[in-house]
Amino acid sequence: MRTELRTVPDCNFQNELTQTRFWGGKDRMTCVQVTQRRNKSEGKRGPADEFFNSLQLTRHQARQLAVELMLFAEEREVEEN
Repeated sequence: MRTELRTVPDCNFQNELTQTRFWGGKDRMTCVQVTQRRNKSEGKRGPADEFFNSLQLTRHQARQLAVELMLFAEEREVEEN
């Protein structure tokens, strides 16, 4: 079962980010998929990737990524050594 969540606010049409919550199974449990419409100039990859880019995350992965994205947004990102 999946549930459409709100579109990420303040993103323009070309970079619109949508969120879908879904059941990832016994091991992953509740997950989220973030989807972005692909820019046609990116070229073709495969049939499943022709129209959209997507990222699927468990709750733990989403939490960890959110921290890193906030650091980036605040210009405090940590560079890899």
